[in-house]
Amino acid sequence: MTIGWDAVADVDWTRLFHAYGAAGDTPGHLRALTGGDVAARGAALEHLWSAVIHQGTPWAVTAPAALVVAGLVADPAAAAPAAEGEAPLRAPLLEFLAEVAAAGQPDLGDDELSAIAHPPGVAEAEIQAAWNAMLDDDDTEALADAAADAIIARVVLEIRSVAPVLLPPVEAAIADDDPRVRVTAADAAASLLALPGLGGGRGRVAAQVEQAARRAAHRDERAALVLTLGHLGVAPREFLADPDPAVRACAALAPALEDDPAAAAELLTALRRPAEADAWFTDRPPQFGMQVRFTLLDAALRRVGDFERLLPPALAIAEITSPFCADSDWGRLLAAAFPDPGDPPAPPARLTDAQRAYLRALVANESLWDSRNGNAHLAFKRAGLPHDRDACRRLAEAPS
Repeated sequence: MTIGWDAVADVDWTRLFHAYGAAGDTPGHLRALTGGDVAARGAALEHLWSAVIHQGTPWAVTAPAALVVAGLVADPAAAAPAAEGEAPLRAPLLEFLAEVAAAGQPDLGDDELSAIAHPPGVAEAEIQAAWNAMLDDDDTEALADAAADAIIARVVLEIRSVAPVLLPPVEAAIADDDPRVRVTAADAAASLLALPGLGGGRGRVAAQVEQAARRAAHRDERAALVLTLGHLGVAPREFLADPDPAVRACAALAPALEDDPAAAAELLTALRRPAEADAWFTDRPPQFGMQVRFTLLDAALRRVGDFERLLPPALAIAEITSPFCADSDWGRLLAAAFPDPGDPPAPPARLTDAQRAYLRALVANESLWDSRNGNAHLAFKRAGLPHDRDACRRLAEAPS
């Protein structure tokens, strides 16, 4: 199997579909990626992200389009900025390939997917009818039935089948001249290597990423590459001693350091200054979906069961958080502080010093007490506490 346009020479794009119906328009967008029309290139990138893969969902056109994009990664035209002032086009192309790889990673093995792809009792004609409905972008309920599930399972299997030929151009880009390309290439390579059957190249790619991280002069690049090492299954202990706190924290996030006391301590240290952590990066690594502190706290809560150890970060977070972060930071810490609310939930008969301290910190944050905020109300209810500022103040100040 090859990459580029030669790999799809026999593809009838009109018989493939994307998120909005038949994919006859996709080849034109793919050609525009390396053309000279800036507006058309922007529209082509939008097409990749909104149609070819849509909010993480792959479609029949996804794998063929990925083969073409993989061939464009090494194209000299991909070294030009995607748009004025932006990273080289190569970077978003690699981001797209990372998303394609992620779409091939459901929690199902090939055998299970094959069983879904060829469901017993469902005629091929029925599956073809669902395919035609997707081509026409019909407003049907087919996406919920076995025929449509079979189609998506086949799409995922096709992504897995082309992944081995997507990896070499992605891996080569880890040595690119631009740090933004190096970061996205490493992330895409790690995503591809997570697919079934590709684990054999993990050590080779990890060695390249590790060398690139050692050479990286800028925090953003070094931190992102260290995060990728974690994704590759490496325990990046040497970076726990990095002079940069952001890099140390990213090393501490590695799953292979889940039981490492030094890694847990590094996470707690970083969370003592949550606003600083949120502002660490100019180009935030792709592994951080939202605020950096959310990811750090998620790891800390998994690793540290003693709320007294979590208290210093909890107090710092309580100062800067908002009611809209209940499910991401302060509400999760509240659940850790009050882990046994009873049935029905109620405050404990006697609060510990750590519980009192955290409750006082939450009382001090005026924004958390709007009675109209359902998330905040639910967070307190789950902890067995009233979502009432004065009542919580009295609880925190009651004698031991």
